[in-house]
Amino acid sequence: MLTRADLDEAVKSGLITEGQAAALQELPAKRQAARHRHALADERFVFMKNFNEFFIALGVVLLAIGIMFAMPLFTAPAESFLDAALPYLGLNTAFGLYLGIFALFFLVIMWALAEYLTRKLKLTLPSIVLALFIVPGLAYYIYIFIDALNEERGWAGVPQILLLPGLAASLAALLFYLRFRLPFALLLLAGSLVVTFIAAYTRLFGEPSESAIYGLFLFTGLATLAAAQWYDMSDRERLTRRADCGFWLTLIAAPLIVHPIAGLISSGAEMTAETSLITIAVVILFTIAALIIDRRALLVSSLAYLGGAMVYAFTSLGGEQNALWITLLLIGASVILLGVGWQRARRAVMSFVPSLLTQYLPVVRS
Repeated sequence: MLTRADLDEAVKSGLITEGQAAALQELPAKRQAARHRHALADERFVFMKNFNEFFIALGVVLLAIGIMFAMPLFTAPAESFLDAALPYLGLNTAFGLYLGIFALFFLVIMWALAEYLTRKLKLTLPSIVLALFIVPGLAYYIYIFIDALNEERGWAGVPQILLLPGLAASLAALLFYLRFRLPFALLLLAGSLVVTFIAAYTRLFGEPSESAIYGLFLFTGLATLAAAQWYDMSDRERLTRRADCGFWLTLIAAPLIVHPIAGLISSGAEMTAETSLITIAVVILFTIAALIIDRRALLVSSLAYLGGAMVYAFTSLGGEQNALWITLLLIGASVILLGVGWQRARRAVMSFVPSLLTQYLPVVRS
C-alpha cells in the first residue's frame, strides 16, 4: 500500500504530478465510501461475483459426478483385501468399497479443491457447492454405515440413527468455517446441530410426539435466530462478512420458527375460519419482525401458510373457483410492493421501536 511519503517521492522524481498524487491519496477513501453506499442500499446477499463462478461451480459438480462413476475402477485393486476384512465388520464388499475408499477419496478431493477455490481464489458459489458435497456428504456416508452396521440391533427409528452423522456433519461444517471463513458453512453447521439435537433427544427420551417435534424445531430456530442477531449486532451497517453470516443463519432459522408455529395453530387439522385468521395475524407479526431485524427470510418462510389461509378465506366466501388465482395475485402484488418499498416500510415500523433497542438493530437506511 502506498503511503504519503511514497507519493511525495514520486512527485519529486517526476513520475506523477501533484494533482495525481492527491487523487491517488483520496482513492481509498472514495472506494470505501462507495462500498458503504452500496451496503446501505439493501440487505447483503453475496451468492456469486460473476458468471465465471457459476462456470467453475458447474465444473465442480461435473467432476464430483465423474468421480462417483469412476471410483469402482480405482477401488478394484483393493477388492481382495476388503473381501477378507469386511466379514469381520458384518458388511458386504460393495458397501465397504464405496464407503471406505470412495468416501475418503471423494471427501479428500473436495477438500483439496476448497483449499484452492475457497481459501486462495475466494470464490463464493464454488465454495458453497464444495461445502454441500463435504458436509452433507460426510453425514450421508456415516449414516449408511451405521444403518448397515446396526440393521440387526434395532435402532429406534431414523431420528436416533442420525445422532452420529449429525455430530460428524457439525464438526465438518465447523472445521470448514474455521478454515475457510465461508458464511454459508454456518447454515450447514446450524442445520447439522438441529439434527443432532433432535437425534439426542430421541436417544434420551424416545420418539418425540408431534407437539414435541414442533417444540424442538421452535427452540432450535430461536437459538439460531439469536446467533444470527449476534452477528448482525456486530455489523449494524452490514459492511463485512459478518452480515453474510447473519443472513445464512436467519435463512435456516426462519422455517424452523415459522413451520412449528403454523403447525401448532392448525394442530394437523384442516383449515378453519379461526385458524385462518390466526395464521394471517401471525404472518403480519412475522412481517413486522422481518422489518425490524431487516431480514426478509422470516416473511418468505411464512408466505405458503399465508396463501393457504387466504385460499380458505376466499373459498369460504363463495369464490372456490377463483380462490387460488386471487390469492396468488394478491400475495404477488403485496410482495412486489413491500419489496420495492421495504426501506420506507421499515422506517415507519422502526419509528415505534424504542431507542434502547434500535441501537442493537441494523441501521435505518434512507
